[in-house]
Amino acid sequence: MRTVIARRGLMGFPSEPQENPQAVWEEALTDDDGGRRTLYLHIPFCRSRCSFCPFYFGPATDSERAGYVRLLAKELNDWAERLSQYPINAVYFGGGTPSDLAPQEMELLLGILRNRYPLANDCEITLESRLNGLSDRKIDTAIANGVNRFSLGVQTFDTELRRRLGRVSDRETVLETLGRLTARNQASVAVDLLYGLPGQTPEQLLADLETLLSSGVSGLSFYRLNVHPSSVLADRIAAGTMPPVPPEETIYRLYELAEERLDAAGAKRLSFKHFSFDPRERNLSNETSAWKVPCLPFGLNAGGRLGAYQFKQTGDPESYRSSVEVGKKPLERAGKLPPDHPVAFRLAGQLNSRMTVDPGFTAATAPPELAKAVRRVLCEQLSELEREGLTAATAYGSWQLTRMGRFRCYPVGSRLMEAVAKCWEKESE
Repeated sequence: MRTVIARRGLMGFPSEPQENPQAVWEEALTDDDGGRRTLYLHIPFCRSRCSFCPFYFGPATDSERAGYVRLLAKELNDWAERLSQYPINAVYFGGGTPSDLAPQEMELLLGILRNRYPLANDCEITLESRLNGLSDRKIDTAIANGVNRFSLGVQTFDTELRRRLGRVSDRETVLETLGRLTARNQASVAVDLLYGLPGQTPEQLLADLETLLSSGVSGLSFYRLNVHPSSVLADRIAAGTMPPVPPEETIYRLYELAEERLDAAGAKRLSFKHFSFDPRERNLSNETSAWKVPCLPFGLNAGGRLGAYQFKQTGDPESYRSSVEVGKKPLERAGKLPPDHPVAFRLAGQLNSRMTVDPGFTAATAPPELAKAVRRVLCEQLSELEREGLTAATAYGSWQLTRMGRFRCYPVGSRLMEAVAKCWEKESE
């Protein structure tokens, strides 16, 4: 078997494919030694396709969706006893469009989680939601059954920009939906905004931020637009029917503008891309994911981690059905992580959540014979990044990301991880 070639980074990691994913899953369960963990459920269906999305699965009829929920409920029930040893700190319903579930389907899945899984006392349960079709009944059913965080992909409040992205709802509908959620005062309401949109100006972004700050939402996830080559958006830009994304210097100015405005508003920085406006917003799913804690995957196409392995469930509906019906975990792939992964994962958590790297704290996860080398490499790399204006040394032996470092956090993370990995390569020579 060959190792999958992937650059180490905050969003991905190389792994060596394993011959028998089922056996690897069982091994990972046996070796599981506790600690923080999350549970991810994937609802793949979408009624419409956003032009920037490369993962569109398609819509589902009511009967198709009900059949999928039945299988997902069985998968949850079948593995509940095996996965009940340690508390679950965060649950995330992702997609796709989880808010397209019928109220009774939400109630079924959330009931299994609450009754059969060891949810921590402060477990965050997030429901990813679309703005169109989020009825009062769905909101109330979700809250009544434990959802304490709604994540909504607003992307922009500007109706013209929303239309370019293939978003259905206009500005007024977006604000009306957010108002219904925040008025209940029962859950954190977090929104996603994108920057670097085709044709987006600083004035448009600032208007989005002013609208956001006056909307009463609890949190913001602020993402740079990634134009995936297989997306409709990429095709339209290439054909000249859509404005190009702004140049790099303009995109940095947008990030800088957002940080300045959010800092002036007193927003609490949860990461280089997440902000909180009240104590209710913790964004625990993303925070724990940043530290690469175990993630238990459920549903079609769901991905997860456990022990020294990462897993990917099948994306084929028929394979999913046939596996779940006989009680098998519907795994498509299992990959063994390289030996440097504990150090890399600690780096990822620090960069994302603390925006600071402490070489000593990081090296403590390395084998004793490599810890000194890991610390030395990190100090060298962080000093070089400081000369490039991406980090700043503190008086206590750590380095903080500068604004440019936060803007370039992904390449900074990859660079540090790849440099550290060479310590293991030298040991094996």
